[in-house]
Amino acid sequence: MRKLGRSHLLWHRALLLAALLFHLSLLASWRIGFWNRFTFDSTATQGWRGWDFYALYQAGHNVLTGVSVYESDNEAIDVVVPRYTPYRYLPLPAYTVGVALNAVPPLWAFRLWVAVIVALWWTCAWASYRLGRDPTEGAILAAMWLMFTPFYLEIYLGQFSVVQSALVLVMLWALMGRLPRWAVDAGWAAGLVWKQNTALLGPVLLRERRWRALWIGGAVVLVTSVPYFCLYPDSLARFMGNLTSGAPSPQLGNLGVRQLFYSVASAIWPGLSSQAHSLLQSGWVALVIVAGLVGTFASRRWDPVLALCFWFTTYFLVYHHVWEHHYVMLLPVLVVLYHRYRHPGILVAWALVAIWTPYALIDPGGMAAYHAPMRWTPLDPPLVDILYHASKALPTLGLWVAQAWLMARPQPAAEPC
Repeated sequence: MRKLGRSHLLWHRALLLAALLFHLSLLASWRIGFWNRFTFDSTATQGWRGWDFYALYQAGHNVLTGVSVYESDNEAIDVVVPRYTPYRYLPLPAYTVGVALNAVPPLWAFRLWVAVIVALWWTCAWASYRLGRDPTEGAILAAMWLMFTPFYLEIYLGQFSVVQSALVLVMLWALMGRLPRWAVDAGWAAGLVWKQNTALLGPVLLRERRWRALWIGGAVVLVTSVPYFCLYPDSLARFMGNLTSGAPSPQLGNLGVRQLFYSVASAIWPGLSSQAHSLLQSGWVALVIVAGLVGTFASRRWDPVLALCFWFTTYFLVYHHVWEHHYVMLLPVLVVLYHRYRHPGILVAWALVAIWTPYALIDPGGMAAYHAPMRWTPLDPPLVDILYHASKALPTLGLWVAQAWLMARPQPAAEPC
């Protein structure tokens, strides 16, 4: 980083201090709960933390007791956690991390996991600060991590998306020449078995002719999963069920582009059948994937870093359930794009995703905690439902379109000799 004047130095220190104070408020609220009313998930769960973490912990306990990690019937398992959601990922995290966490009681394991998440988040923020070309840019990149509100739900739920964020950041750093090239292969393989959505980066690796990464990733998935699914044959169907969306429906906690698309379609055609909604959703996914493939393999301004950012952003457009905490996985993309282009529009997109959703305005009394049907009832009037679901989906869609345009730009004409 180059040295700047005293005023710039004071400004970047003030930004870092403000970002750090806000970040500390998120950590404090993890224990106290004063930010809970600003998000759907922490309201609907009545302040009870750790739902997603305990899914991993219980899955690890299932391994130790000889039960499938995907079994969530309380009558069929030895329940050792206070609350949990069904385990949804490939079996490797359950029979490694989940089993290891069972070495300590559930509550202490949850605290330990949150400490790991926080430390990893700080590491990403520090690495981003070091990426800056000057202290001001470094402060902005670090603040993008420290002031990102979806992180609050990540630690509240004890989720696993921060690990995936770090793996994507490792891949981007490697493509930018800041880490060895083999880190791309390692990040790809680890991401596939951890949360699976890095499978969307396959077209980038194909265009790059990174056959080793593709083979390694596929081999790791097969070697770590096939024996388990052979041991518990019914587990494969349960895992594959997570990849199907079912009929589209109102979901207050779903903030992905497909849910926004559902809200818009419902407002325009109020009597549209669920079959018609499903057809529209399938058409949307096909359109996005085909457009991405054409843009990837026809691009004459090939930039693997931009392409990787583009395809990871695509996840938020095509996956059926995108919850608020999932947006921590968009942050590496935003950070790298701002570093590369320094365009204010990227900061605008970051700010719209980073701030709290308007949930506290539409449910000031926290009724979702006590009135369950509210969670699956569209907001009224329809415009409010659209605006609420657009709060994070619309800037993400805009970011995807901007990246698609950058990939599709024609090759600049050669200068005359």
